[in-house]
Amino acid sequence: MVTESGTPDDILRTLRRDNPDVTAAMVVTPDGFPVAADTGPQVSEDMLGALAADLLTRAARSAREFGQGTIEELYARAETGHLIVVTAGAEQLLACLAAPEVTLGLLLADVRQAANKLASTAG
Repeated sequence: MVTESGTPDDILRTLRRDNPDVTAAMVVTPDGFPVAADTGPQVSEDMLGALAADLLTRAARSAREFGQGTIEELYARAETGHLIVVTAGAEQLLACLAAPEVTLGLLLADVRQAANKLASTAG
């Protein structure tokens, strides 16, 4: 569980330490530019940031189009893992990749807590 405060880098490190199934975590602007990242060499931070922001933008447009209100998080499950993108304040997003065997409820709780902490440190 993410309980420490600090910089975005500290929050991401804590998220990955507390949930070892998180294979990458990063904070990006709504335009997809990386702010902070804790990823491995196998993940292109530029690509993850750009695609996460694009996915959330498209999902938000779809939600508005169908009268569902403001989107706060996006979750995708694939053969080899999970992608979660959540808002982390007004001007940043938290994108996470996780292993397929992750306990999903715990992952979502940890990611939401990290997003809230990031939002509070953003000002």
